[in-house]
Amino acid sequence: MKIRIINQQKIKRVSLKRLRKYLKKVSGLLNISSKRISILLCDNKLIKKLNKKYLKRNSSTDVIAFPLSDRLESDYLGEVVVSTEKAAQVALKLGLRWQDELVLYVVHGILHLLGYDDRTKKKRKILEKKQKDIMGRLELKSLKIKL
Repeated sequence: MKIRIINQQKIKRVSLKRLRKYLKKVSGLLNISSKRISILLCDNKLIKKLNKKYLKRNSSTDVIAFPLSDRLESDYLGEVVVSTEKAAQVALKLGLRWQDELVLYVVHGILHLLGYDDRTKKKRKILEKKQKDIMGRLELKSLKIKL
């Protein structure tokens, strides 16, 4: 998987090398090694702005996925926007490593790009099961978190 990571936040120091290592494993687990994806790491202020503009929700959130695959660029899955600040806040509250929480959010976003949905209880269970399986295979802690 070709990954473009843009780090626009200054809340936490992110090891892009470590994140890429996990994403390489994720791409193998999801059989998307030939795909391209963009990841934007941001703070709560920017993700709130994007959430309001594109989803009409006036609140910050943890992750937003923008599926952008089309006939012209079928190898491009889309963009995942993740709040590093939210990952740090939630991890502190739950007693987890914020880096693991960040990976969880990225995995969640990638699953959305692949068509997994969490709008209904049934679909949410399917997404959470897949997410938990991936996090387990990455050997990272993952709690059942409402994302």
